[in-house]
Amino acid sequence: MYRLQEDQNIADLDSVELDSYEVEFKGAGEGWAYSAGYYFMDKQNEIVTNSDRVNLNNSHTQHTGLEFTLGLDLTETLALAAVYNFAEHTYENSELSGGIDIQGNNVDTAPRQFGNLRLRWTPSERITSELELVSMGEYYSNPENTASYSGHNLLNLRTQFAVNDSVQIYANILNLDNREYAERADWTSFTGDRYFPGEPRRAFIGITINY
Repeated sequence: MYRLQEDQNIADLDSVELDSYEVEFKGAGEGWAYSAGYYFMDKQNEIVTNSDRVNLNNSHTQHTGLEFTLGLDLTETLALAAVYNFAEHTYENSELSGGIDIQGNNVDTAPRQFGNLRLRWTPSERITSELELVSMGEYYSNPENTASYSGHNLLNLRTQFAVNDSVQIYANILNLDNREYAERADWTSFTGDRYFPGEPRRAFIGITINY
């Protein structure tokens, strides 16, 4: 959806065009598995909103990245799983935003690193617990790359107990260490830094019944 902003009177829009390429390698053995992937995207005719909340038409961005996954059985009861991404997202066309040419700048609110690490403990066939570390890297919060968000790391704990073949009880604690963080951060010329806060520590207890 698109609408004209203040002081705009021409909506000369072309269809967004996206060329995407990806190559991936996978491997597995007894108690381990991995994958490594590379991707490249070239996006034309994109609509970008600058720090003055004005829509910039016909923008051109490029996106490249590496993604790694790993699964590893440490013992009979402990297993490790990880996913991590290294990415670069850049503006490719010459465009003034806030009086600055943003060509070559990093796309705002697009982190260069992110991923998660999960340690799963299965002491019996009925009990499974998982401790998860979620990592969000630093990113610029405006197209001019003059403001940024430092990123965050979160811990989540999940446990499931199978009473029998039909009944499972689960308990989840999210944001275990009650960290203050932003689900999303940006910057505007009207408000400066702006944060959409994430939820504090919270717990869920539930039951699943199959019949």
